[in-house]
Amino acid sequence: MSDSDGAAAKEMHPVQAKQHVRKLSSDVFDMVRLQGKVSPAGPATMPSRQGERDYFVQHFWSISRLSERELTRGFNRLREELPKEGWRITRFGHVNSTDRQLEIEAVHEKDKYSLSAELWVSSSGENAHASAPKNDRIVFSVGSPIYRTPKGVDRDNY
Repeated sequence: MSDSDGAAAKEMHPVQAKQHVRKLSSDVFDMVRLQGKVSPAGPATMPSRQGERDYFVQHFWSISRLSERELTRGFNRLREELPKEGWRITRFGHVNSTDRQLEIEAVHEKDKYSLSAELWVSSSGENAHASAPKNDRIVFSVGSPIYRTPKGVDRDNY
């Protein structure tokens, strides 16, 4: 079993991997410096197709209930701060969708965790209408590399 680089998956208890994803998400939250509504979901362990004991952790969350201007400023701060905090930006630009929202993809250099952040604001798409409901937000996904559970630990029930 291997990670995306072809190396054998590192052994780690799912609790530790979730704690690390939570910490990185918290660091990202600090970088955007916004005080909106943060979605309540926490990190989840996901099975990997590579092996019976292999898994990864994914944390989806968002910040909303702020103006388009505030969200855009926070998104731009994130883009500026990520490299200073050990993240390498691998992609910045509009996603290939009708709405054309901005996206940042990055990899944490030290531990190879990934980040995707999308700026969802009404004015970002050609199809945005003034009468459309306001769902402006920044949507984040922080994910771990593939890990292997220690022997005797069930990746789905620990």
